Amino acid sequence: MATDPKKAIKDVYDDGMAEVMKVVGSIKSTPAQKKVAKQTSKDLTAMLLAHTLASIEGRTALLSGLIVELNQVTDAIKTKPPYTGALNTFNTLITKATTLFNTEKKKL
Repeated sequence: MATDPKKAIKDVYDDGMAEVMKVVGSIKSTPAQKKVAKQTSKDLTAMLLAHTLASIEGRTALLSGLIVELNQVTDAIKTKPPYTGALNTFNTLITKATTLFNTEKKKL
């Protein structure tokens, strides 16, 4: 049975948001890291509300935004502890989102 693209996209979105919220909620995060993560959380929430997962266009828009936003958080944490170890998780999520994006883009 083929994977439901809507579920796969929502799952990677949820995983990305969970990682972003770890940065927001950690007492070890720097103010700059928290600022980027909070803005990312707001942006991703707005994108989810603005783009329906029912259409290919909506899914590709959401995935595109997710990739951009997760890359911003990755850039903010990659050189400063305590989140340097979380980069693998973020990079895995970015790879999943990119793969899903490319699959959905082919359907356009």
